[in-house]
Amino acid sequence: MSVRSGRADEPPGPGARRTGSADPRSKLFVLLAVAAATALSPAVWFDLVVMGAAAVFALVLRRPRMGLVGLAGYAAMMAALQGVPRLDHVALRTMLGSFGALMRTVLPCGLVAAVTVSTTPVGEFMSALNALRLPRQVVVPLAIMLRYAPTVRADWASIRDAMRLRGIGPGPITLVRHPVRTIECVYVPLLMSASTAADELSMAAVARGIENPARRTCCTPIGFGRVDVLATAPGIVVLVLAIVLRVNA
Repeated sequence: MSVRSGRADEPPGPGARRTGSADPRSKLFVLLAVAAATALSPAVWFDLVVMGAAAVFALVLRRPRMGLVGLAGYAAMMAALQGVPRLDHVALRTMLGSFGALMRTVLPCGLVAAVTVSTTPVGEFMSALNALRLPRQVVVPLAIMLRYAPTVRADWASIRDAMRLRGIGPGPITLVRHPVRTIECVYVPLLMSASTAADELSMAAVARGIENPARRTCCTPIGFGRVDVLATAPGIVVLVLAIVLRVNA
């Protein structure tokens, strides 16, 4: 245990900014910028640039594994799509081509959204939205949605373990071989637990004063800093580049 005056061993106090954390408003801006850039994308190569910008965003917010996994999955999908035009079956070629075009635009936004959710506590997110003067009808559902996703993920892990104990694999092969049984073992308990989780989250939110009309406070300071400049730079670059290419097209 160190006794130096710098107190490097002690955790940051309630008023300290988390290291490497960007303002939630900066993350929302990057998400909107990436979505707009994919919508204005003039060619396939630009989709690759947008995906690279999303990976840089993940690296800046100290989620390198998410960024690398997203890039690897995107590269594998793009490589697989190269063989779609050579398919003889017209319906299959059309279906896979449409699916690939959709995933090219969805994956960059999904990566940015995943990084945003994983690095933003609910209280900090609500404080940032309140700072934007958004109505409660928008802030409260978004906050509950952020808290609801980890709960559903934990329930799915429990359901998957229970299925394996009963000798039922939760993978796609089992879904093809025994669709009715798989749906019964997955969706029925998942829907029941989701309903229970929704009620519990609602009661917890009311108990914590979510309906209090007073201005909310947050232990973590909300503000823009150097991390926000680095985090928003990829979104600004791809958005400006998309606008310029679209105008000059």
